[in-house]
Amino acid sequence: MVGRTMAQSQSQTTRHEYPEIVVFTGDLVGSSKLAPTDLAKAMRELELASYEIVRALGLLKSRFTEYVGEQARGTPGASRWEERQFSAFRGDGWQCIGAEPEQALRAALFFRARLGALGRSFDTRISVGIGSGWLTEQPSLNLASGPAFELSGRGLDSLPHSQRFTIAWEAAPPEAPLVRAIFALADEISRKWTPRQAQVFAASLLAREPLNQVKLGEALGVTQQTVAEHLAGGGDWALQEALKVLEDGK
Repeated sequence: MVGRTMAQSQSQTTRHEYPEIVVFTGDLVGSSKLAPTDLAKAMRELELASYEIVRALGLLKSRFTEYVGEQARGTPGASRWEERQFSAFRGDGWQCIGAEPEQALRAALFFRARLGALGRSFDTRISVGIGSGWLTEQPSLNLASGPAFELSGRGLDSLPHSQRFTIAWEAAPPEAPLVRAIFALADEISRKWTPRQAQVFAASLLAREPLNQVKLGEALGVTQQTVAEHLAGGGDWALQEALKVLEDGK
């Protein structure tokens, strides 16, 4: 089962239980057609994206601060503990802890945008699992376990060929059918992004402040008009409405 072969040695390591974490498990689409260098580039891009999600959306900082602080005392490099919460497996598979539950779609879109900016040949399937889980004192997902990881792995294994995003909960909320529908629609919209559109969305999805298209254009070396065209062509207005409902509840 995807992701659960990673926990073989957990019985020998102290585990810490968390009542709710968000786990992303994925694999590259069409990886057999990628050159080894492109495969490595894609996996590295996903890993870098996971670091940015942790920093911007702050799951590990907000939920695991006490645990990280305890483990960090006297540990060289402990300030980068959260950056080791990404694991690659089976050549084209990956898993990470990412965002708060309400921000799971934003994170999934960001993963897709970062890959899509590399070119049309790059895409990933993503299964989100939300529930309890156990992390070890060792900063590695290879020893992590629990329902969130199992849900995420099983979801990827059972994902239909035509679908790229899926989400499951240990205790599904009343609005679960609506959330699944929003994920499906966001999947369909975002899979049509061109590499240029993906680049703009990758630069905008984790913005800490209200989006300034002029500054974004300057950072990307394009005009404000080009930024606006890429956002409009990529369905930004609809995606923003979906994110607003999931993140703000209105």
